[in-house]
Amino acid sequence: MAAITDLSDLINRSTGGANGTPQNVFYYKAPRVAGVAATAPITGRMASLWRYDGNPSGGATPTTVVAPTNATQGALPFVNAGGSRESWMTQAFAASNATGMFILYDRLLHMGGLSGTVTTAQTVGGTLTRNTSGSGNFAFLEINTAVGTTSVTATMNYTDDLGNTGNVSTGVQIGATGFREVSRAIMLTLAAGDTGIQAIDSITLSATTGTAGDFGVVIGKPIAYLSVGQSGAAGWRDFVTGLPSIPKIEANSCLSLLFVAGGTTVPELFGGYSIVEA
Repeated sequence: MAAITDLSDLINRSTGGANGTPQNVFYYKAPRVAGVAATAPITGRMASLWRYDGNPSGGATPTTVVAPTNATQGALPFVNAGGSRESWMTQAFAASNATGMFILYDRLLHMGGLSGTVTTAQTVGGTLTRNTSGSGNFAFLEINTAVGTTSVTATMNYTDDLGNTGNVSTGVQIGATGFREVSRAIMLTLAAGDTGIQAIDSITLSATTGTAGDFGVVIGKPIAYLSVGQSGAAGWRDFVTGLPSIPKIEANSCLSLLFVAGGTTVPELFGGYSIVEA
């Protein structure tokens, strides 16, 4: 945050001074995917809101591996900083009919088209264009079309944040109730000692789930969390006085949301955030 010198500087930029170019962005996410009611969440588990309808519209189902940007359909909107300035998020809020925690992240890389019946390594590949060091990056499986009802184990072969190749993640469940439905997000756990991901070589299933379906994998960089403890009440974050401290939003970031459910209500979400340039 070296570009913002002190609180007075921040206030000046937030009101349009010093080329702060403040942005106050609002968005809405409906509890539907391509016009169809979204899958009900499971308490304590994670869902991806990438394909949820709303404003902006839902993202398309990924196919081949790509590094999405703020111009990609489904990305929450913001305008890249001008000149040599950088973008900094100062505040954010979310209000929902569903309790839980919304995780705002930069969607660095995604793909779909993986099969729930293939038991050999399924190639991912691709190249990050943001946070290329891999530090702090996470990965998760994203269900696009339901896979089978048989519970199997998925592992990831990846390059860690130190550039070491051939790392294998700890196995996670995919398939069976709670791990197969549309928009489920299944976090992949890194090998002991690793703290980030530069690239994913492949995903391997231990056995067939019984139905091919369509799932993918996403690499993301966490930005902030927004906790909604009461239906209809807003979860609010002031990054000037709380953690994380004024997170940097890299140019072209594909801002998106994950949801950790506090119950079984499908989330309908209204939110927003403020960004300044420095």
